[in-house]
Amino acid sequence: MTASETKALRGLYAITPDGIDKPLLLARVEAALRGGVKLVQYRDKKRKATQQAGIALDLRALCRRFDARLIVNDDVALARAVDADGVHLGGGDGDLAAARQALGPGKLLGASCYADFDLACTAVGAGVDYVAFGAAYPSPTKPLAVRSPLSLFGRCRDELGVPACAIGGVTLDNAANLIAAGTSLLAVITDLFEAPDITLRALAFQQLFEGETTLRRRTSLSHRNQQLFERAQRHIPGGVNSPVRAFRSVGGTPCFFTQGSGSRMTDADGKSYLDYVGSWGPLILGHAHPEVVAAVQQAAALGLSFGAPTESEIEMANLLCALLPSLDMVRLVSSGTEATMSAIRLARGFTGRDTLIKFEGCYHGHSDSLLVKAGSGMLTFGNPSSGGVPADLAKHTLVLDYNDVAQLEGAFAEYGAGIAAVIVEPVVGNMNLIAPRQAFLDAMRGLCTKHGAVLIFDEVMTGFRVGLTCAQGHYGITPDLTTLGKVIGGGMPVGAFGGKREIMEMIAPLGPVYQAGTLSGNPVAVAAGLATLRLIQQPGFHDALTRKTQALCDGLAAAAKQHGVTFSAQSVGGMFGLYFRQQPPHSYAEVMDCDKDAFNRFFHAMLAAGHYFAPSAFEAGFVSAAHSDSDIAETIASAEAVFKVW
Repeated sequence: MTASETKALRGLYAITPDGIDKPLLLARVEAALRGGVKLVQYRDKKRKATQQAGIALDLRALCRRFDARLIVNDDVALARAVDADGVHLGGGDGDLAAARQALGPGKLLGASCYADFDLACTAVGAGVDYVAFGAAYPSPTKPLAVRSPLSLFGRCRDELGVPACAIGGVTLDNAANLIAAGTSLLAVITDLFEAPDITLRALAFQQLFEGETTLRRRTSLSHRNQQLFERAQRHIPGGVNSPVRAFRSVGGTPCFFTQGSGSRMTDADGKSYLDYVGSWGPLILGHAHPEVVAAVQQAAALGLSFGAPTESEIEMANLLCALLPSLDMVRLVSSGTEATMSAIRLARGFTGRDTLIKFEGCYHGHSDSLLVKAGSGMLTFGNPSSGGVPADLAKHTLVLDYNDVAQLEGAFAEYGAGIAAVIVEPVVGNMNLIAPRQAFLDAMRGLCTKHGAVLIFDEVMTGFRVGLTCAQGHYGITPDLTTLGKVIGGGMPVGAFGGKREIMEMIAPLGPVYQAGTLSGNPVAVAAGLATLRLIQQPGFHDALTRKTQALCDGLAAAAKQHGVTFSAQSVGGMFGLYFRQQPPHSYAEVMDCDKDAFNRFFHAMLAAGHYFAPSAFEAGFVSAAHSDSDIAETIASAEAVFKVW
């Protein structure tokens, strides 16, 4: 090989796994090649030589289809017989100088040098094109292998002038460190061929070879994130303070974020992401909006908390009641969970009844009465869905199917006199985004009025996200009580519940229903919320937000369709849902029908490309006013590249 060809050896180097049948082996190698593998090393110590020849010929044909090179392990004769592109020799597996002569010009010769730089010097003198060191990290196949210091890779590059290959224990978690240390080739077996999607895993490895600057920006599973996650697990259950953050649903290492600005976030390793989570909804203006930050700074300078009334609480209450005609009175709390828990208690106190109706897949916070799943029959009371929730509490909750009018009518026909309230996410965001059928919301309003039950719209997520008058204005429904959060805190912890005066006057100190909170109406959090609510009232704000969110969904769906990927998407206002099924779902059962594994593949591929979506197939996504048209176009282009190799 020429010097320039040798220096061009850079990228993912796939070593074939031993002992799997030929069709499966060829399918896995093809999947890796589709992801951009540059070299394939055929290594199979469990087959006879006659069998190896046939497989090597098929592998050579595959590699040439994808403009990649096939290298045979430890067998110069086999390499010559099948016209392979080269040979890789380990210690004691052949004379390097003789192999160089037998292969002739234009063929690759590599050598394993373990952790021995002197051996590498000798190999280069014998004419090798690259040397391999390993294992720099623990190898699952060779746990007792001698560990190579990372410094060897840079030293080989700088002093010997040949590419250095890392072999043994290479994973997506440590690959960035190896490249930064001077590695030109990553030789991978387990972390590539045992990945759920080999093509996407290969793509993720290949994206690490974009250059030192880009590498630091784009590495998806990197050293610092992993270090922080390991530290976090010592004293924080699961390493996180809210379960979905742990990446258990999608696998891998969670990102630890250090900074947000506009539409982007930066993680602990300096990688930048376009953010489609937005702190799970509240950052409708984007990260660190200057006017919101200024309002927080001004309020904080006057005092962090008083545990006593402030004028800003009055301003917040007046503004919420002005924006939502269904609110006569409102009480501020510190979280959405507090808001829904208090609204349900208030509804029970107002009606003197116990039974609550909720819908499968809707999440209203983690209070005991709400952590209830559907019972075994259509109209039976629910069962606890979390440890620590007494069955006696669950027995007061009916769990029905979302968007099912007939089931709702049946529940009221059987239990109407005892139903205190119906609580619903008018647009579901906690089993991915599910849009309501208008007839479903209309029936709910009519049945609650007829039977004297309180209709509670949980707009913690939809409030001011789907429009300035929230979901209730969007769908023309007037609830009796509304719960709010997310946007009204502008990124800080604020919640609220409010509604009809006759119901709200039942709350202490006016009435017998008790609710309290030391930090309710915290002046710093309220300042952030007020600044946010004032900004989103600008003319055309929600029209622009809706347009951009719809453009994202349309673009992703078109890219998937172009490449034959089963996929759909929909949006309401600034919320969106992505589904790996033919059509957007309308119920919990249809959500469960989505291809979760496909979502996980998509999530990790987009994460590697610098796009942060919710790390679960069962969460809605969010676009902010800070997302530009070019941001949306960039995300669609990245998805198109993913779907192209799907």
